[in-house]
Amino acid sequence: MFERILTFDPAVQHDLTAFIRQWFAPEDDVLSAVRLNTRGKGLPEIQIRPEEGQMLGFLARLIGARRILEIGTLAGYSGIWLARALPPDGTLITLEREKRHAALAREHFNMAGVSDRVEIREGDAMETLDALDDETFDMVFIDAEKSEYPTFLTWAVDHVRSGGLITAHNAFREGQLVAANPEEGTARLRQFLQSLASDDRLTSTIIPVGDGIAAALVK
Repeated sequence: MFERILTFDPAVQHDLTAFIRQWFAPEDDVLSAVRLNTRGKGLPEIQIRPEEGQMLGFLARLIGARRILEIGTLAGYSGIWLARALPPDGTLITLEREKRHAALAREHFNMAGVSDRVEIREGDAMETLDALDDETFDMVFIDAEKSEYPTFLTWAVDHVRSGGLITAHNAFREGQLVAANPEEGTARLRQFLQSLASDDRLTSTIIPVGDGIAAALVK
């Protein structure tokens, strides 16, 4: 079975990714400006890639999402992809611990014209999630501290509707996922993925785009 796995050398992989971005996930001027401004402000360049953003938007539209929760805002790049996938009366609630990041994200949401459907909640995610305990979402996107992924999954399973989606960034951890001696964050990511795969309430997979998007449909 393993002999049928396709592998590509780095140059081919680069060209395939470029093809996907050109035809299926082109950045418009706003997204490009947001990415460059994030770099210029000195924030870590750990936001999703364009092809990952396109995939998240595709999934949100596929299930008809009207309410999305994002755990980890950074500068708002992924939030723009998600907000654009919502209907005009849809809502994206995005959680961010760092005030500086949240302030920049607000600027970027304004630039993108999606502020009317985005709410940023500042503070530690576990505290802000407590305030959302009575709410239900169509989709949750997790892109925060990897050590907290298992905890976020437990919360998401209880707060995503039947037929809704739980998604998470960096499922491959840039290859560290299969390292012989993973560091703590990767070990916790493995725990998250194991739970995602084994939970009878979910139908799960990893979409091999970018650094891997873990995705689970709530039964």
